[in-house]
Amino acid sequence: MKYLLVSIVIGLAGCQSKPAPSVLPAPAKPAAAIAPPPSPAAAPPVSASGGLEQKIRQQAQYIEALISQNDALTAKLAGTNGAAPPPAVIPPPPEPSPQPRPAPVSPAPPPEPTLAPNADNVIDLVAVIVAEKPGEPVNPFTVRTVPPDAMREVTLHVGGIVAGPIACAVINDRLVQVGEIVESLAVERIEADAVLLRHSGLLLRLPVAEKPIRVRLPL
Repeated sequence: MKYLLVSIVIGLAGCQSKPAPSVLPAPAKPAAAIAPPPSPAAAPPVSASGGLEQKIRQQAQYIEALISQNDALTAKLAGTNGAAPPPAVIPPPPEPSPQPRPAPVSPAPPPEPTLAPNADNVIDLVAVIVAEKPGEPVNPFTVRTVPPDAMREVTLHVGGIVAGPIACAVINDRLVQVGEIVESLAVERIEADAVLLRHSGLLLRLPVAEKPIRVRLPL
């Protein structure tokens, strides 16, 4: 009984003893914070005039570099050829082609004289052909006395002119063209207001008129 009480007391004592404190793991050391990279310093603002000057300087340097390269290439070529390159030869401008000379214009021949009716509507060819004195100027409008057996007289009346591709004339109520014969006179030309007839190498001009014209012809 005595031993039983001792065991109970020891058991109760052991039950009332404080439990051993639980050992917690030591907290991990915090990782070292990585500092962010330093931001580049902002470039100072460049004024417009400063940027233009910088651009001009860059262009000047580029031009100087090109000039240096050109000089070096020229010197290299001169050393290769042994002499300076000849200057460029500019061809002379082409000479203007000569203008063709105009063909000489021959003067127009003087118009052939024609015989026209006088105040009496008479054309006297006898006075022209049968002259009183050879070489003496003769007035064709003068009515001369000629023996009737040395001449004949015809009457011609130009009533009108028919214009067209082939002109015609109405002479003594007959339609005639150039080249036809009327009373032994050949139709030489037809104008707008007259007909030209030829006889013995002389040219007669008969205008369009109301009255007929008498023509004296030598036999």
